[in-house]
Amino acid sequence: MKNLLIIMLVLFSVNLFAQDDLMDMLEDETEAEASPEKVMATFKGIKLINAQTIQTTKKRTLEFSITHRFGNMDVNGSTGKHTLYGLENASNIRFSFDYGLTDKLSIGWGRSKMNEHIDVHAKFRFLEQKKGGMPISAAYYVNAAISPVSRPDTFELVNRMSYVHQLIIACKLNRSISLEILPTFVHRNFVDQTILHPSNGSVDENDIFALGFAGRFKITKRMAFVIDYFLPFSEFRDAENNFYNALAVGVEIETGGHVFHINVTNSAGIIENDFIPSTTSNWGDGEYKLGFNISRVFSF
Repeated sequence: MKNLLIIMLVLFSVNLFAQDDLMDMLEDETEAEASPEKVMATFKGIKLINAQTIQTTKKRTLEFSITHRFGNMDVNGSTGKHTLYGLENASNIRFSFDYGLTDKLSIGWGRSKMNEHIDVHAKFRFLEQKKGGMPISAAYYVNAAISPVSRPDTFELVNRMSYVHQLIIACKLNRSISLEILPTFVHRNFVDQTILHPSNGSVDENDIFALGFAGRFKITKRMAFVIDYFLPFSEFRDAENNFYNALAVGVEIETGGHVFHINVTNSAGIIENDFIPSTTSNWGDGEYKLGFNISRVFSF
C-alpha cells in the first residue's frame, strides 16, 4: 500500500507539471497571436527618387547620400547631342547626412546646388504595418530650408526660409510590391506675386498642397523598378504657365551596404521645397534628366 501511494503521488505530480507546461505553451501561442509580426523592408532606402519613403535610419546609424541630376537630355531638340544628352551639365547635386536617434526617429541635414538650399529635416515613423494586424505604415516628415542665393527681394533672413510637412502612408502588398501616398504641404515665406498667370490671372502662392504617389516593384532579389509622381494643387502651376508635375522613374539596385538608383525625371529639384513648386521641364518636349541616388550606411 505504501509503495502504491508513492507511485500515485509521483504520477499526480508529473501530471500537474505537464498541465503547467501545456498552459505555458498555450499562453506563449496566444501572446504570439496577439503580437503580429512586423512587416520589414517596405522600401530599401529612406528616399525613392524624389519621394521620401516610410523607412527611417536605424538607431546609432549614419547614412550618407548623394543625389545627382544631369542636364536635360533634349532628345527632341538640337542641343542634346552637343551636351552628350545632358551628361555634360549638372542641373542639381545634393549630399545629405541622416542619423538614427532611435529605430523610428531620424534627423539630418543636406545641401543642394539648386537655390543653394541648406536644409535640416526629421522623420518619425509612428505606425508600423503588421502581418495579420495593422495594414499600413505611417511616418511624419518635416524640413526647414534656407537659400543663401543673393537676391535683393529676399535679403532678409526670414524671406529665405521655406518649410515642408509631409505625411507618408505606405503598404507592402506582398514581397514584390510596395506603394505609398504622400500628402504634402510646402510653405515659402517669400514668393514674387507681381507675375500674373497669362489666362486666369492668379499669382504664386506661399502655401502649396500636393499629393505624391510612389511605388517599388521588385524585379529580382536585388533589383526593383521604382516610380514617384507629385501633383500640386495650384491654379498658378500648369503647363500654360510653364509648370509641370514632377514625374520620376528608375531602377533600384541593392549592393551590400549601398542602395543605388538610376533614374530619369523632369525635375531638377531634389527636395520638396524645390521640385513641388519649381518643376519647369516637360517630359513631352524631351526635357528629362538622367540622374542617380546612392547611399552608404555607417554603424556606430
